[in-house]
Amino acid sequence: MISRIEKIAEDVLTHFKLDVTPVPVEEVASRLQIKIGREPSEDFSGILIRKDGKALIGVNSNESFVRQRFTIAHELGHFILHKEKETFVDYRDNQKEIMRTPREKQANAFAAALLMPRARLIKDVKAKFKDGIYEEDLVDLAELYEVSTEAMKYRLMNLNLIHS
Repeated sequence: MISRIEKIAEDVLTHFKLDVTPVPVEEVASRLQIKIGREPSEDFSGILIRKDGKALIGVNSNESFVRQRFTIAHELGHFILHKEKETFVDYRDNQKEIMRTPREKQANAFAAALLMPRARLIKDVKAKFKDGIYEEDLVDLAELYEVSTEAMKYRLMNLNLIHS
């Protein structure tokens, strides 16, 4: 399933000819004709509402810029992967070991693949970090891709580019 999700994310970027870093995630949403709205919330990180052929992604404006980017990519994952459901609400859980449903894991995998495309990330890592990746390198890579250091770390671990 993960390799299929990787391929879908790659296909989206290829279809829209978005071969730039960082990935312009709001442009992806715009090209898919999805509106993005931002509001502060104590309860949710993101919401996807789909109705009558239109879609809206709601983003918690209280969260950091990189978290908002991940949330948009996550909701795009729901939009593309889970067409059978009209509404998704992603609550602010922020707990490390929370049990996530398969759909939430799939949306997270899509977001990671969209924001940190496999081939591009591998190329950057091999070109810039020939002696291995250290903690401070995670920060540099995260800034380059406009994601959190934690998201970058998990992505690199999932691609077997670093070990925990």
